[in-house]
Amino acid sequence: MSEVPAVAVVLTPVASAPALAGLCAMSDVDVHVVPSWSGAVAVVELERPEPAGDWDIGELLAATGEQVPPQADEVAKALSRLTKTGVVLITASLTTDSGVEQGLSGQLTAWRYAGGEQGEQVAVGLVLAGADDVVEDIVLGRVRVTDVPGHQRSGDLPRWKAARMFAKGLRRRQP
Repeated sequence: MSEVPAVAVVLTPVASAPALAGLCAMSDVDVHVVPSWSGAVAVVELERPEPAGDWDIGELLAATGEQVPPQADEVAKALSRLTKTGVVLITASLTTDSGVEQGLSGQLTAWRYAGGEQGEQVAVGLVLAGADDVVEDIVLGRVRVTDVPGHQRSGDLPRWKAARMFAKGLRRRQP
C-alpha cells in the first residue's frame, strides 16, 4: 500500500484566496490557501508519525477519542472565529492498494465549525458536490496543493504583504 498525502481541507466563505491568505498570515495561522469558485480553501498538511508497519489514522487522532486530527481541528476552530460565519472541515484517511484490489480506499469526514467550536458532522458527499472540483482533487490526492494555480502559503507572507493582500482581496473577488 502507498500513502496518499495526509491533508485536511477547510472550506471557507471568503471569496478571495489572497484575502484568506492575508487574514491567516496576520492571525499566525500557517496554511496553504488555494482559490476556488465556491470560496477560498485552506489546506492543512497533516504530519504522520514514522510508520512502525502499517499506518493507522488513529495515530493522527487525539488520545481522547476525537474524530478530527488535532492540527486540522485547531485550524478549523481558528478560521471559524476569523470568518464569523463558520467553515467546513474535510478530513480523509486514504491509502492506495496495488495488490489484487487496486485503487483508493479509506474514509472521508466533514464537520461544521462556527465561533471557534466544532459542530455537527455533515454529509461529506453533499459538501463535495457543492464545492469546486479542486477540493475533491486535493482531498483524494489527485493533485498536490502546491500545484494548484493561485496557491499561496500564509506562513511565508511578510506581515506588510499579508495586510495588503487582505485589503486588496476584500475590494474584489479573485477566484
